[in-house]
Order: sequence, then structure tokens, then C-alpha cells
Amino acid sequence: MGQRKTTPANRERILSTAARLIRERGIANTTLADISAAAEISKGTLYYYYATKGDLIFDVAERHMTRMTTKIFAWLESSSSAHDPATVFRMVFDTVMRSKSRGQIHVYLIQEALTENPSLRARFIEEYRRWRTIIEEGLASMYSRHDGESAMAQVLLAAIDGLILQRLIGVEQIPTEKIARFFAGAGPDVGSAP
Repeated sequence: MGQRKTTPANRERILSTAARLIRERGIANTTLADISAAAEISKGTLYYYYATKGDLIFDVAERHMTRMTTKIFAWLESSSSAHDPATVFRMVFDTVMRSKSRGQIHVYLIQEALTENPSLRARFIEEYRRWRTIIEEGLASMYSRHDGESAMAQVLLAAIDGLILQRLIGVEQIPTEKIARFFAGAGPDVGSAP
């Protein structure tokens, strides 16, 4: 029996279809069978690329996060002048909070990682490390001193997770502007010796 060949086109079709169905139906109401039918590929082909729903959803979330990160960096680079930290934090919070489907996927992944999928948990831990490094580098470029980026990056990740949960639950008004000003004032070098 011949070995199947993976192609970027098939993987992209699967990821795009999964993202669309998750947005339309929600994660719980989207099965691998639904995705294979909508992508017009066999279940066997889908399972060849993704053995579990968690792995597929992780790749959908990772792709979405990469797009958001790219968008944030493009916004920062396209500006002719440096932005103050409050403006940067506000833009990051607003970009992350704007995407309801990304938030749902993120929460689903946390639940899966906590309950039944150790390989997904390991991937998630690695992704958090990557995000923390990106945030640490961003903080280092915003502040003249380089004390405490790691701690602040960890707090920012926790804040983003919490804000996503609040948004999904339906908290009426999340004051991202005030939160951004708070983080800007609590920069990584606050409380450090000169």
C-alpha cells in the first residue's frame, strides 16, 4: 500500500474549514466528521493529518494567534513614531479581545489540556513559552530598563486569559483603555533600583 503524501493545500483546506465551522457552530458542535465532509475530503485523509480534534483545534488556534501577532507587529512597524506603552497595551488587548472564535478555541484548549490530553498540554505549555518570549521582547523594546520583563510577561498572559474569559462570559464593559494604562504604569522596571 502506498504512503499518503501530505500537502500544504490539504492542510490549509482542513484548517480553513475547521475554523469556519467552529465560528458557525461552536467547538462542541463541530466534529471531525463534519470537518471532513465540509472540506470534501475523506475521514481517512483528515485523520491522516489530525488524529484528534484537540490537535486540529490547536493548529487552528496557533494559526490564528500567528496572524494576530503578525498584525500587531505590522501595526507597530508601520508607525512612523514610537508608541507609548499604554497605546501598545491597548492595541494588543483590543486585538486579542476582538476575536470571539479565538477566545472560544483558547478556552477549549485549556479545558482539554487540563482534563484529558497530555500531548496537547505539552504543546500548550510550549506555546505559552513562545508567547511569553514574544511579550518579553516587546517589553524590552518599550522600556529603557530591562528588569522584570519575565514577571510582567507572565502577568500579561494571565490578564489576557482572564479578559478572554470575561468577554466570553458576557461581562458588559471591559475597560481595556484603563487596563492598558495600568499595565503601562506598572512597567517591568517599576520598583527597581536606578
